[in-house]
Amino acid sequence: MRRLFAVLSLLPSLVWAASPLGQIEALSAQVSPFWQTLRPACSMALEPKLQMAVAERLSFLDEHLIASELNDSLSAQTKDRSNQWRSPVWAVREKLEKAALQLDDRESLREYFFKLQTQTPNPERSGLVADIQYMSEHLNFALRKELWKTCHALGLSAIPVVQMETAVEQHWLHQEEKVRLQVKRELAAFYFYSFRQTSNEQLQAFVDVAQPLTPWVDATAVAISEHFANLRAQLLQVPLTLTLDAEDEPFLEDRPWPASPSQELLQP
Repeated sequence: MRRLFAVLSLLPSLVWAASPLGQIEALSAQVSPFWQTLRPACSMALEPKLQMAVAERLSFLDEHLIASELNDSLSAQTKDRSNQWRSPVWAVREKLEKAALQLDDRESLREYFFKLQTQTPNPERSGLVADIQYMSEHLNFALRKELWKTCHALGLSAIPVVQMETAVEQHWLHQEEKVRLQVKRELAAFYFYSFRQTSNEQLQAFVDVAQPLTPWVDATAVAISEHFANLRAQLLQVPLTLTLDAEDEPFLEDRPWPASPSQELLQP
């Protein structure tokens, strides 16, 4: 059931305009919704006393984990004027993907997702779909990786940036393959479903226009990492508001009881 919700959460990001800016805008639109889904888990993963200490940091992330900040950052760093973006093939892809996103088809998509978990598609077609989904998969994975790493930085004390990045990377490595496999499966289900009536020849045409854009995709993934690394460095400058536990409080200097025992008789 968890995977079904994940499938639906990814789908709005898949129908991307055939331009670098369109791709970046669609990717950036996921930041705030995904962070709001992740936020409770980030807080609950901390020790109890830290959960109360990160309120200001959570507010900081609420303010900065928004579409416009990532969009502005990536748009300034990653540009591609390749003629591949102007290919009419993108319009065909967009039509097929939009049709797969229609609300009436969601139940069929769920069924298709589960079918792919038990049946092995034709190897040639699998390879074509894998090549087509590279852009979506690589950028979606990069975004989720950096959001998770930012989550792991939430309760860290103010330490050198290099040390912080090493710490969050170690946390991330424990879940990396699980997240990678989940993104791959969910996107594959969507693309197999979208292109279920499309010939292999047409799929190859999709591949031919997408593959030359790989350098742009890789550069955008690097830009995503740099954007979030800068954000984490700022996050650690937001102070943790730790409070003393009861057992850590000093003893009172004056005793709260009389200095000498009472001479009154005990009442029966």
